Amino acid sequence: MNKAQQGIARSFARAVSSYDRHAVVQNQIAQHLAAYLPQGAKYDHILEFGCGTGLLTKALKGRIEVQYWLLNDLTPSIIEKTEQYLEHQTYTKLIGDISEVLSQITTPLDLIASASALQWVQDPFLLLSEAQKHLTPQGTLLISTFGERNLHELRTLTGRGLSYFSVSAYREFFSQNFKEVEIQEEEVVLQFSSLFDILHHLRATGVTHLPNDNISYLCGRAQLAQLEREYTMKYPHPQGGISLTYHPIYIKCSKKLL
Repeated sequence: MNKAQQGIARSFARAVSSYDRHAVVQNQIAQHLAAYLPQGAKYDHILEFGCGTGLLTKALKGRIEVQYWLLNDLTPSIIEKTEQYLEHQTYTKLIGDISEVLSQITTPLDLIASASALQWVQDPFLLLSEAQKHLTPQGTLLISTFGERNLHELRTLTGRGLSYFSVSAYREFFSQNFKEVEIQEEEVVLQFSSLFDILHHLRATGVTHLPNDNISYLCGRAQLAQLEREYTMKYPHPQGGISLTYHPIYIKCSKKLL
């Protein structure tokens, strides 16, 4: 892993114990994504990358039957919590950045799935192109990521955050490289009492290390107070407090045979 990936891994490892309590939107995303697959569908070999604490793992386990599971995340400490959902399940752990460990997979995959992780990949389109090569002719790709309006309030006011691709960019890429493409987007707006609560929420879900900076720079009282005034004025929630927007994108498609 490079330095940026190591920082991301540390942030999520620190948030393992708090993640599930605070990742309300991510849990909803995992449930919604799993529902794209038919109840009781059977798969021989699947890969789940960026599994985190296992929100998608749990949702898939309750919906489909899998003979062999490949489970990926950046560090062993993150995957440990996921393993509780794979009791009596044959699986292998692939530790490291998915862009680097994908080449280790030699068995054709019936399903490649990932929830709320693709945005952390340095070149998501390259990864998806490489991932398709590992699918069986009837293989399915099931992915969720985030779009341009994700956390836009904080990114607009601070100038810091991940860069997200537009839905149209995903539509163009998948229409050219996959078949039977289904793409859906939504916005989920959360309500918080204060900027402190938002920052606590982000730290508790591991979103503290960013490629171009770190929200920990917000350490001065004057900076925080000024940002909170601007945030409250610009992004009030209709029911009181302030808003934080999530912009999930859901993608299901099949391998395109050449």
